[in-house]
Amino acid sequence: MEFFSKGYTALRGPQGSPQTALDTIIKLTDRLTQSTLISDRRAAVLGLKGLSRDCKADVGQHALDALLSLLDTDARDDTDTGKVILETLVVLCKVDAREGTKIPRDDLGLRHTDVALLSSGPTIALLALLQDTNFYIRLNTIQLMALFLTNRPHIFQQHFQHSPDGPSAVDQLLTDTRDIIRAETLSMLQTLVANNPSLQTSIAFAGAFEKLLQIISMEGGIEGGATVYESLLVIEALLHHNVGTQKFFRDLQFTAHLPALLLFPSPPPSNEEPTPQEFNLQFWNSQKVMNAGAVVGICQMLIAGKGGVNQAPDMGGMARCLMELALASNAPINLKTKCLRALPQDPPMLNLITCYIPVPETNGEEWDRLAAEPAVGVLVAYALDGDFGMAGATPEPVGPQARREALELRAAALSTFVAFVTTDLNARLFILGEMASPTPLPTGSEVTRFPFRTLVRALSETPQAPMSPELAHRHQIASLLFTSLIRSSEKCKTLARSIIPSIIASHDHSAVIVTPTELFSPMDHPQPTVSNPHGPLQSTQAPAVTADEEEDPPQGLLSTVSECLAMALRSRSIARERGDQDLREWDRVLVGYLILLSAWVWDSPIAVKDLLEEGGVMTVLMEPVSMSSGMDVLVQGLCAFVLGACYEFNREPGEITRATLQPIFHKRIGADTFVSRMARLREDARFRAVGPETLVVDVVLEDATPVPGVVVGEDATDGEGEIWMDWAFVEFWKEHYYTIQKSLTNDPNAAATEVGGSIDAAALIASLRAQLQSQQSDISRLQAKLTEVTKEREEERESLTAQITSLSERLTELSSEVEAEKEAKKEVEKEQEDLLVLLEETNGKRRRDKELMREKGMEVSEDEGDEEDGEGEGEDDEE
Repeated sequence: MEFFSKGYTALRGPQGSPQTALDTIIKLTDRLTQSTLISDRRAAVLGLKGLSRDCKADVGQHALDALLSLLDTDARDDTDTGKVILETLVVLCKVDAREGTKIPRDDLGLRHTDVALLSSGPTIALLALLQDTNFYIRLNTIQLMALFLTNRPHIFQQHFQHSPDGPSAVDQLLTDTRDIIRAETLSMLQTLVANNPSLQTSIAFAGAFEKLLQIISMEGGIEGGATVYESLLVIEALLHHNVGTQKFFRDLQFTAHLPALLLFPSPPPSNEEPTPQEFNLQFWNSQKVMNAGAVVGICQMLIAGKGGVNQAPDMGGMARCLMELALASNAPINLKTKCLRALPQDPPMLNLITCYIPVPETNGEEWDRLAAEPAVGVLVAYALDGDFGMAGATPEPVGPQARREALELRAAALSTFVAFVTTDLNARLFILGEMASPTPLPTGSEVTRFPFRTLVRALSETPQAPMSPELAHRHQIASLLFTSLIRSSEKCKTLARSIIPSIIASHDHSAVIVTPTELFSPMDHPQPTVSNPHGPLQSTQAPAVTADEEEDPPQGLLSTVSECLAMALRSRSIARERGDQDLREWDRVLVGYLILLSAWVWDSPIAVKDLLEEGGVMTVLMEPVSMSSGMDVLVQGLCAFVLGACYEFNREPGEITRATLQPIFHKRIGADTFVSRMARLREDARFRAVGPETLVVDVVLEDATPVPGVVVGEDATDGEGEIWMDWAFVEFWKEHYYTIQKSLTNDPNAAATEVGGSIDAAALIASLRAQLQSQQSDISRLQAKLTEVTKEREEERESLTAQITSLSERLTELSSEVEAEKEAKKEVEKEQEDLLVLLEETNGKRRRDKELMREKGMEVSEDEGDEEDGEGEGEDDEE
């Protein structure tokens, strides 16, 4: 009761004297700064909290500094006081602007945040408060930090970076098992590390990856809830544009967790083993799709940062996991699209995969297993026919969003195929060889799809009216797929000219092409044995022409495509006269054919000769260019480009020469019109909207064939998308269009323009570079060996020199010792001579003494006599 009484008294003031809210705030602030009892200060904070919403400016002006100063004292000493202080600061620093509206610069929340972040003290105090395990202290501290990061992210990040306890505090928060604390922490961390490599590195090195992966594992992986998704977003934020954290993630082999999160087997199966059915056929809900999409986004970031999966052995299972999930599973369309975009530049597309397709009219509950086939074939089927790679396997997508998602998947499959064949000439030759010389399947084969043959049929089928958007995209994507096979390679173009569509049709007619309707059973569908696509290529020459066909040889693919172009132009003209609503679809078909022809005739005089010999091709191409209205600018520009390429590379002898073409072009088109048509294509919004990862563009009505019933500028397309060209063609056009623009003004007898970018030349250069690199490696190896031998010889020489020096020193020492011994010997000999002389003198004296003793009659022993005699004898002998 005393606590509430003091709070009420602080708000009321002295009895009987009226006071304003400002007076109350000033009094509460004075009590907050001057009172010595923590209960009084707590009551004052409670009063300020009650006034903070209605009198936010006054409370911030008079009490904010005092509240901030208490973060390091009362907030740490008393839990209740700390909770109220933090809640009051949250109210003061919260921005009042409504969601979606622009925040004014003078907003009170921003001003109060600026005051709080003038120094690093409040930030350090907040990090210290995180050590407290009290629920409300931690929750309000995290919320206040999140507000600071929202209002002034860079300033708070600087203060956090200078705090020594910051990373450890975050590490402790990640171990908190309370759901609300964990959710607020994960949300705050995403903003904390955004666009700040230093914080990303410090928090990652403090153990954030381990904690986050543990959270994901405890929550059930991708089958968990929103906590898993937020944790994955934090991992992505820590890795975003940071080479150091990405390398750290790989070095600690955290990448092995990513395929396992997607429920891919760990360790991954070998290339010869099929992927388990449990991975390919999963139950998907919206949250699981979001979680899996976040995992795929992390994989894409790591693969792009590494430059290729083959350079990272620990990431090898990731490429197959993404490929299987994209091409052989029942994952949703948007997730498959993400997986295709995440694949590296050199994915294992020649590996065999086992695909599943839904049984019709089972609502996706029953699935059939198809025979194993190369992944690149499945990729072609996806690009042509959409999800599950088989037209009619699934119902048509309903609604603009569903249609756009389906088109995005096909565009991703197209981009993946283009990226795969662009750098692999052998893969191109293998695919074209299968088209040129189709091999009949053995009896009883389970293979039911022929994607490469389907691609040839899609190119050779005459477009039929009415043209639907789905059929138009199929024709167009088929053209773009085949363009990627022949672009910048004369070998591939020569092989492509040998493709006979009628031969493909006869082989397909003999095969049974049906959709399997039996339910999946491993016993009913054993895995077939499929030849290795990497094996030696078969002969790729054109099939021999029989005697009955000599008069009317089979039509090649180039001739077939040119005829399809003529028929499409004719059908478009008829549709325009009738006022049909499929003009835009016909334009897309025409653009696809023209992109294919522009790549085929580029820097290929033989292809130009074959095309010019087709009757009426020049007239077909010149008619759209000469039209002043009623024709799409993309069609006009591409027709002009093909004509210019035919003129520029018409170098083979034939009936139609450059001298024949130039006056026709100048008379029927004119150089100015020719240049203008190509310039308008480059300026078209659809051309400029295409990017490396953006093939599906919004429906743009400006400078295009109008859609009946749609007014330019009206938002009637409702998110609809369309494909006009791929990024490879955009780059090709930007590089070479100027060469073609000025080609008509060149003299017919002028030399051919030097063009680059041929993959054959690139392959030759790569081969020579490989040889040079091999020779350089040999030279380096020999140099290293020479250096090693030289070093060994130098070491031996130094060792021998050291031995010689040692022996010389030893010899000197021994010589000195010998001389010393000689001197010693001489001294010994001299001493011996002196002793002999002394002995002789002593012996002489003794004899004299004995004689004297005998003379005096003294007895002398016989021994002494004998001795003397002996000595005398000895002396006599010596004498």
